[in-house]
Formats: sequence, C-alpha cells, structure tokens
Amino acid sequence: MTTRNTPAIHDGVLFANYDNDRLYALDLAKGKELWSVRVGGASPESLSHPMVARGLLFVVGGGQCHAVDLGTHALRWSVSCDSEATSSPIVVDDVVYVGTRSGAVLAIDARTGTEQWRVQLRCGGSVQSAVSVTRAQVIVGTCQGFTQGHVVALDRATGAERWSVETGSMSHGGAPAVHGDTVYALSGLGQRLHALDLDSGEQRWVYQTPGALWGAPAVADGVVCFTGYHSRLHAVDEETGKERWSVALDKPPASTASPTIAGGLVYMGARNAVHAWTLREGTERWRWRAPYRVTTAPLIADGTLYVGCDRAVVALA
Repeated sequence: MTTRNTPAIHDGVLFANYDNDRLYALDLAKGKELWSVRVGGASPESLSHPMVARGLLFVVGGGQCHAVDLGTHALRWSVSCDSEATSSPIVVDDVVYVGTRSGAVLAIDARTGTEQWRVQLRCGGSVQSAVSVTRAQVIVGTCQGFTQGHVVALDRATGAERWSVETGSMSHGGAPAVHGDTVYALSGLGQRLHALDLDSGEQRWVYQTPGALWGAPAVADGVVCFTGYHSRLHAVDEETGKERWSVALDKPPASTASPTIAGGLVYMGARNAVHAWTLREGTERWRWRAPYRVTTAPLIADGTLYVGCDRAVVALA
C-alpha cells in the first residue's frame, strides 16, 4: 500500500490515505489509527491531498469533493467534480477551490457545500493538481496530452478568466506556486520553470533543465527549488532565474514527491532516502535511509518531519 498524498495535521492528529477508498486519522504521537472514513474510489491515486479548516477535513475522491466533520467523523457534504478528479482542495476564507480533470474549476462554500461558481477553462486540458489562491485570483495549471498546457488566472470572486499563458504541460501534482507578485510554474516535458507576472501573466524569465520536471516548486528567502526525472534538485534565484546551485540525487524522486523549505533548509525524499540541504549553498546537512520508497513532499510541524512512503507514514524528529 502506498501513501502518494502529503498528509495533513490538526490538533494532534495526522490524516493520510493508502491507495484505497478511505482516509485515516492517526494519533500524531504514536501513529495509531483513531478512525477512518470512506471518501473515494478504490483505484490507485484516487484521493487528493487532504486539508483541514473550520473543523472540517476536505478531500477529493471518487469524483467528488468531500467535507468530513472532525467531531463526528461523518461526511458533512459532497459535491460532484468529475469521475477522475484528483485536484487537491484549497480552503481560503470559507471557500473551497478545486479543479477537475475535465478542465473545470469550482468554488464551493466550505460550510454548506453550495457551489459559488463553476467555470470551464477556455484553453481546454485537465487540472490534475491543486490550484493556488491569492487575495484576488485563483491560479490554475493545466495539461493537454503530454506537452501542451497553460497557466490560467481566474477572478476569485466570479471565476472569470483574467489571463491565460501557454507554458507546456503541467504534470500531476505540479501546482503553480505564487510568491509575492510572481507565479512559478513547472512545464513537465517542456523541462522548464516559468516565472510569470501575477497581474498580467507576462513571462519574467524561464529556466531550462536537461530533463522532465514534476511536483510543485517550493519558494522561500529568494530561492525557488524544484526537481524531476533527471535526478537533480535545482535552486534558482527568485528574481533573476539564475541558478544558485543544484545537487545530484542517487535516483529520480517519485513523480508525486516535491521539495519543502523550512528554517533555512530544503527537505526532499528521493527513492529510499530523505535529505536535508542548506537553502543558501545546497550543502547536505543530513540523509536518512527510509525503509520504503518516499512518495510525498515532507510535512514539517513542531520540529518533526513527516513523509509518506510505500506502506508507511514516517515521523522524523
């Protein structure tokens, strides 16, 4: 059984799934199962990353966006997305935003499950990862076939399109990252990282790599970090797009793995290892050999690192 989705943590409980139709609540200190709830189909990768907000647990599974009451462990509401939706829900100001594989984006009232708006993207393609939400916009990455794709900005209040830029196909899990007034988006088989102006979509710079990219970029302290099939972790300057450093990995990371930045360090899993590098220089601080292949981005809470692997969720102090 595999954990492909980064867990969520709330009030001493960790929420994760294992390639089946249930989401599990685990005691954060002991890893013991507390309860579970059925939220999706039984096919692999059928569930999204979970998110907790307003006393509810949100997850997309079985073609629906679900809200689970954390007090009763029962489904509060479910809204139909499409039959193969895997985009992770993002909750901002009592609104849930989610994309679908049929190329739609939904805004749903988090308390009631009432749709506020649903729009079909004019560029076509599929939304397979989480969207990013700013004060005024919803930023979406799409893929169409293996090479085509767009980054689209929608009005947060109405869903109306503000701009759309062709960037190349966004891979599964490749949500655009927004930092300040810039959108950072990975073009998977295009082997590029794009930096786009948040207001206009105008390209500020592009960074070319020697191999396919996947996952989501991580941005902090003026540095953008990202990875892909070519077995390297890249760190580029946020303003100029010039390389700060890059490090070779023993093997390509899983396609569902991404880096995480916290406390001046970059954390990432690559095959059966979890690494920590300094953000400034790319110097490896430590490496931990995992019992199974690492399949998620690291999650850091209260000084503990949590990572999903084949057959386990692991906590590192």
